[in-house]
Amino acid sequence: MPAVLANTSGFIYYVSIAGITGTAAPNLADVSAHVGRIKAATKLPIAVGFGVKTKEQVGAIAKLAEGVVVGSALVTAIAQSLDAQGKATPETAPKALALVEQLASALRTSATAAALGTISSLGRRCF
Repeated sequence: MPAVLANTSGFIYYVSIAGITGTAAPNLADVSAHVGRIKAATKLPIAVGFGVKTKEQVGAIAKLAEGVVVGSALVTAIAQSLDAQGKATPETAPKALALVEQLASALRTSATAAALGTISSLGRRCF
């Protein structure tokens, strides 16, 4: 990790599973431990991806890292809406948008909870 961090800028992309993305789900206890170890070694923001496909996973990971990456789930939603020739249908954009909205709702909930927690902490220290 020190060699990687010494040559990294912008953000860290933590790959949450070994193997092919979309085939397994991340173990949230492992993700938490690894993200904590990375945070102890750098001030760079951390994005977690690979295997993330549900609102619950997005919400849990959003509490641990600064970013959550979802790819395969979106590709799958789009693929399931294509016609027999592999072309977009009237269902394609709405299906993709519905998935993004569902997953993003977990981020809004996590961000709201985090903001309220920060405000609460500041209130205890300042008043």
